[in-house]
Amino acid sequence: MQPVEGGGLDLGNLFAAPVASLGFGGAAGLVVGYAAKKVTKVVALLLGLLFIVLQVLVYNELISVNWGAVQHTAQQVWTDPHGVTLADRAWAVVTANLPFGGGFVTGFVLGFKLG
Repeated sequence: MQPVEGGGLDLGNLFAAPVASLGFGGAAGLVVGYAAKKVTKVVALLLGLLFIVLQVLVYNELISVNWGAVQHTAQQVWTDPHGVTLADRAWAVVTANLPFGGGFVTGFVLGFKLG
């Protein structure tokens, strides 16, 4: 990896060899995987902060939470009646109608790892 002026990394050199061998599907997968990891981190941060705020409010007896109902609702959102998870449905949307699926999956994994 070659540093560029200003001390940053030259992403072109970093991604050139892997992306060239993966083609368009790999490049698309790389970008989607990278974005998915960033979005996942933001969602995890927001859910963690929400939980902390709820617990502070519960501790100070400002609200009461029925955690059984919360768990039941979350389970219904995560898994549909046929046992298909939210992650399965999201993956089906992302990979629908892709003629370059192998390169996409490889690029996705690489992008997720780099994200």
